[in-house]
Amino acid sequence: MPIKEISAESVRDKSIRHGHISTLHLWWARRPLPVCRAIVFASLVPDPLDENCPDAFKYAVEMLLNTGLGKLHYKPYKDIPYTSIVDEMEDNHRNRLMMFIGKFSETCQANMIAGKSTPPKDQLDDWSLIKWENKNNPQILRIARELIFVAYQGDKRPDATWEELDAEFAKLYEAIPKAEKILYELKDRHIETEKVKQLEAELQAAIDAFQNEMPSVFDPFAGGGAIPLEAARLGCRSYGNDINPVAHIIERGSAEFPQNYGKPIVYSKEEFEKLYGEDGRKMAQEKEQGITFDGKCYHIPNRLAFDVEFYANQIYSDLKYLDYQLYPELNNKTPFVYYWAKVAKCTNPSCNADIPLLGQFYISKRRGAPKKDWKYLQPHIDGANISFTIESGECNEPGWIGRANLKCPCCGNVTEAKELKKQFKAGKDKRRLLYIICEKNGIRSYHIPTDDYLKLLPQIEQTPTPIEPMPVEYTQALPSCTWGMEKWGQLFSNRQAFIINKIKEGISIIKEKVDCENDYNKAVITYLSFLLDRIIVRFTEFGVWHVLQETVEHPFGRQAIPMKFSYPEMNPFSDLSGAYYGQLSAIVAYINEENSFCSYFTNSSSGEKEQFDKKSLTCVVTDPPYYDAIAYADLSDFFYVWQKQIIGDLFPSIFATPLTPKTDECTALRHRHNGNYDKAKSHFENKLTQIFDAIENQTTDTVSIMFAHQSTEAWTTLCNSILDARMNITGSWPMDTEVSIALKTDKAFLESSVTVACRPSERKGYADFDEVKHDIRQLVKAEVEKLYGLGFRGADLLTACFGQAVSVFGHYKLVETAEGDPVSVGQLLEFARESAAQALLEGVPGEPQTKFYCGWLQMNGMSECDFDDVNKYTRVGVNVEIRSLQSDKLLITEGSKQHLATAEEHVGSNQSWGTQPTDYMISQVHRMMLAYRGGNQVLLLKLVRELCPQSDAPQWRLLDFLGGHLPEDSQDYKDVKGILASAEMLRQKCKEAIQHHEASLDFEN
Repeated sequence: MPIKEISAESVRDKSIRHGHISTLHLWWARRPLPVCRAIVFASLVPDPLDENCPDAFKYAVEMLLNTGLGKLHYKPYKDIPYTSIVDEMEDNHRNRLMMFIGKFSETCQANMIAGKSTPPKDQLDDWSLIKWENKNNPQILRIARELIFVAYQGDKRPDATWEELDAEFAKLYEAIPKAEKILYELKDRHIETEKVKQLEAELQAAIDAFQNEMPSVFDPFAGGGAIPLEAARLGCRSYGNDINPVAHIIERGSAEFPQNYGKPIVYSKEEFEKLYGEDGRKMAQEKEQGITFDGKCYHIPNRLAFDVEFYANQIYSDLKYLDYQLYPELNNKTPFVYYWAKVAKCTNPSCNADIPLLGQFYISKRRGAPKKDWKYLQPHIDGANISFTIESGECNEPGWIGRANLKCPCCGNVTEAKELKKQFKAGKDKRRLLYIICEKNGIRSYHIPTDDYLKLLPQIEQTPTPIEPMPVEYTQALPSCTWGMEKWGQLFSNRQAFIINKIKEGISIIKEKVDCENDYNKAVITYLSFLLDRIIVRFTEFGVWHVLQETVEHPFGRQAIPMKFSYPEMNPFSDLSGAYYGQLSAIVAYINEENSFCSYFTNSSSGEKEQFDKKSLTCVVTDPPYYDAIAYADLSDFFYVWQKQIIGDLFPSIFATPLTPKTDECTALRHRHNGNYDKAKSHFENKLTQIFDAIENQTTDTVSIMFAHQSTEAWTTLCNSILDARMNITGSWPMDTEVSIALKTDKAFLESSVTVACRPSERKGYADFDEVKHDIRQLVKAEVEKLYGLGFRGADLLTACFGQAVSVFGHYKLVETAEGDPVSVGQLLEFARESAAQALLEGVPGEPQTKFYCGWLQMNGMSECDFDDVNKYTRVGVNVEIRSLQSDKLLITEGSKQHLATAEEHVGSNQSWGTQPTDYMISQVHRMMLAYRGGNQVLLLKLVRELCPQSDAPQWRLLDFLGGHLPEDSQDYKDVKGILASAEMLRQKCKEAIQHHEASLDFEN
């Protein structure tokens, strides 16, 4: 697998917006499209260098990737750009196949070798399969589909030649666009005539004829639909399951409806005007629609996108009057955002002030803007009265609420969280409009609302909102429940609920206008429900104001709804990107972008062996739930309670339950099992084993599983389920797929997910753990060296080695210790983690303290870590106690966090540390760094002369190591690089000084 290339495009994928699946509807932990496309493709084609690879496939790679333009574009690297030596990649079929999946562009290769950066969109070659711009590239997709076709047919028919399979593919594949052209050019095909039925049947027959000769791919945890979408894009028969109704509807909106209905249509003038009237005619004249009128007919490139936009426009037009009523103009400017704070009482009886619960005061710190242009609220205190002005520049005012405790700015009294919660539960909290952001002619302005303006705002009575209960016991992801929030409708203010209900009523009016017995119209209404979902996720009292971008963001940044004490209320009728039209454009763009083959989805839990015939699936690619990381069902109820009101009657079986099903969800969430951790873990493992057992029964080939959880326990459960389902891991690949967004840059998130490939396996007999350990050490050591060279560090690097360890373990029915006790998967993975950590430390010079410093720097850099992580690491191959590391000032403790000491933190306070040959080597090197930093050449020369006068001295290797691992923007890094640049000169001066000293002695004698 081209890991670096896939990782680069996957990280880029997180920032792509227009037409991307993530912009259709929020879903948690959706896999990046490049990694999905790469894994599906790689799971379906053999290694051309494998002796069992069909000859037809080898010839297909030669003809498709090593002739014509492919010969140039898929030529392997002349010098692999991410290795430190000149390293030519052999020009063979395997490497050409990898270059087809993903290859760095010529520009990026040159920049990587020169140590320069390349803009993300320019990193991959334009002919790479996984590049975003190629998702609909007919030439590249045809190559991918034909390679998959030949691999699949070559496996079934080993005697078939490339020429035969190439001709078969062309005949089947080219029949589809021919049938499409005939159907889509038929005038008024929306009217169900015998001719339309005939042409639709002929098109479906052409699609079926092709796809019946392609492999089938199944995702038992389809979630947001990314994997089935990419499997279908590659031409496969694509299937997906999810027990969650919200996920199921998103999947259909992602990979079924656009592919089935997002097609061209030709309307006669009469039919078009009957359906759309004058509003439709005006829409058709807009250039961005791409619609042409030839005097007799309207030619619409995407019927579904046009209809969704048309009906959404009607809803907007009917509600536009609310803009002026609810958001009156301020100085002839349209309000974009009202920023509200929740208000609580100071509990000091002599104060009793109403305090806006503000954690900080910035309004705007736009990226790239000079600090003098930043905007913030400046509070003014007059007794118990608080007023504000808007100022420019930096704000040094500390927030009034932190960790849910309120410090009164009027009297200094601290009102603890438990007292604030009492006020909220009693309904005594209020709301205060603090500032308004307006825009006119593209220029934003910031205002404090006056009393006269506040009088213009209508008083909205309580509006009906969903009464379904929130999971009040799940405080980990929904801490708002401890503040009196018990029903989903309580997450919205009266103003917000009023507008949401008006949009909902507008959708109901559209439902009455169209035939909702028709599957096509059900799809249209479904997208209108998505529009409402996209609005409400930002239109809540728990939304987030992003001061760096001046945008309204949803609250689910950490797969949770944290308690919010202030919030932005966007004007949904404004031009703000998060408002009505911004959200509509995202949906329409997606429908326009995705129109390949469709996927087939089932709203049920996986694990039923009867769903597919035995060995009828070619492969499974899936991304199972991450143990206890995300409560999908609990969180998705946020959308479910609204969706059920809008489309519950269109899909009654899907929305049959009061809330999303929880009992059969494959997660390890304690609150579902009365807080019992063991029961939660057992439920997850049993459910996962049941599903993998069914998969093993149904699948003939590879099962590829993506997993992004760091804990050994979660991996133990995953591996147990794989092994218990009579499968074994045959390979594993880590890829950078997880990145933190601007709102969470101060949080530490797993950077990579690991994909493990599994196959049904025959177990050998019994094995001794000591013998198995040797094999595991060798495999893990090789894996560490490979992945370290590819740039993987920390927990990602250790976790990525689990697959190799399990692959050895899974060959046997049972692995026993010398005492005859069975070895568990948990023990195995701990040993794998230890082996990986020890492999990292090999070659690092020095005593245990220095080895610890280097090993921890390798894995975690200079960032803060939890005590437990450090404690675990000190037990792995490094004989040193945390207490001694702390007393030696190698490890700096701040609260429950620890970080490696800088040179200054380590030896700065004691001038003698690091000056003696018996001191720790890291102390000696740190002393050299401080001497260099302070310009103390006498001391630096003395240290070199007494500690490391020879070029092969271990101190120089340690300096080399530090130079490769310290943060490049740190002072320590600059010191190390300075010393290394002067190393030869320093050693030469020491040598000259020694010779001079010896000569002086001889003269005296």
